[in-house]
Amino acid sequence: MPVTPLRKATVLVFGILILAALAIGAAGRAAAAQGAPSWATGDNWVYAPSGGDGTLTWTVMEQTTVSVTSGTYNVWHVAAATSSGSISFTIDTYLTTDGLRTVKTSGTIPLFGLVTTTYSPSMPTADFPLTVGKTWQGTSSVTTTIGSISNTVSDDWNGTVTGETSLTVPAGTFTAAVIRSPSSGNPYDVNYYSETVGWMVKTEHYNGLGTLTSSESLTSYKYSGNTLLIILLVVGILVIVAAAGVLLMRRRRPRMPQAMPPQAYPPQQPFPPPKGPPGAGP
Repeated sequence: MPVTPLRKATVLVFGILILAALAIGAAGRAAAAQGAPSWATGDNWVYAPSGGDGTLTWTVMEQTTVSVTSGTYNVWHVAAATSSGSISFTIDTYLTTDGLRTVKTSGTIPLFGLVTTTYSPSMPTADFPLTVGKTWQGTSSVTTTIGSISNTVSDDWNGTVTGETSLTVPAGTFTAAVIRSPSSGNPYDVNYYSETVGWMVKTEHYNGLGTLTSSESLTSYKYSGNTLLIILLVVGILVIVAAAGVLLMRRRRPRMPQAMPPQAYPPQQPFPPPKGPPGAGP
């Protein structure tokens, strides 16, 4: 069977449809590595604590800059709002646009007032891309300011990706990288990061005895990075379908009759001269 332009376009359409299905269903698919998210203003994640009382909402407010001792960083300003019963407060967190490392936190805490903490250099929650067995470590100068009183300490940090798992939370089922911080010892936290979600699916807190004390699970989210991928795939499908339609119309369009080429006739012979009546001489 000959390969026509229409058949080529049809194959491309089906190929893109398959890619779209794989991308939309990527939440349940194992991944070799979990990449850094691509945030946008308005992205948000809502978590419920294990006790069932209250919520924690992360909302991306804007992109800005923050200066600390180690330099000036391009950051995402994220509002982390906590509510429980009649008590609620918001912590403003500033994470680098490259790698989501914490540069600064600031908020009004009940009984303490305005509390600001800076990290120089920035402190990572994770080191992207995340692969099983990957580790990171470093030291930051951490300055905490309450009113007019400031205190600076040196804080060592480290973490490791201990595995990858399929995790079910109220928001759905996702493939997540398991991050332990610090890598060893107690107390510690375990974060479950999903590239599909764009942030943590669940966080667990363990005390000095290594006992789980509390956790927060994702209940809903809005992540534009995932939406943009789907939009691009849909646009690609529409473009290929349109191209296939144009090719089909061209194939069905009746051909215009072609002009007949001029015919080549044999040369005309001159008529013979008239003859007289029989028997007449010249």
